[in-house]
Amino acid sequence: MILINLIFGNLHKENFDKFDLNLYSNNINEELYNAKISPRQNIKNIKDISLNFIKNFDNPDEKNLLFTGSTGLGKTFLSNCIAKEILSSGKTVLYQTAPIMLDNILDYKFGNSELNEVYNNMINVDLLIIDDLGVEALNSFKLSELFNIINARLLFQNNHITKTIISTNLNMNNLLDTYSERIFSRIAYYYNICRFFGNDIRLSKITSSQ
Repeated sequence: MILINLIFGNLHKENFDKFDLNLYSNNINEELYNAKISPRQNIKNIKDISLNFIKNFDNPDEKNLLFTGSTGLGKTFLSNCIAKEILSSGKTVLYQTAPIMLDNILDYKFGNSELNEVYNNMINVDLLIIDDLGVEALNSFKLSELFNIINARLLFQNNHITKTIISTNLNMNNLLDTYSERIFSRIAYYYNICRFFGNDIRLSKITSSQ
């Protein structure tokens, strides 16, 4: 198993047993959220999509996941929940923030052989979680390498099924404006798009504890 960085220190407290739908409002506000359902129903739907992703992980037709929405809505928490289940099934998981991942690729491609294993894992690990896409400093090289990582993991090289979760604060229009059309097209076609909305649940936790 591959245990990398921050995310895995939180798995004992960020898992489906700790998943609390009540942190999300049950009020429908179509004007505010641009949705005909409540934040609670929305997160329940996303949870069901995530559980289905875990159940059908080895199915090549099961899509990857894109978590999009503002900060504090549970995107990283849900990624942790999924990571714990995938690890428990005996598979490998690699977590990287987008800035660190792309900097590691840059260093590797310019001769840092110590990052060879990390780079290979980005391609071959069963589940790759790319967090905070959109906060990295971009250039043409990083755009190209991001495409290579996303695309390579869609090819199931050596008949090895690999899946990816991408988490971002950007909406779909922002993604199209920020990244190349070929990156956007792969995300739009090969990923289930899960839009998180509602109030900051971290504030809800603070309020409920007072």
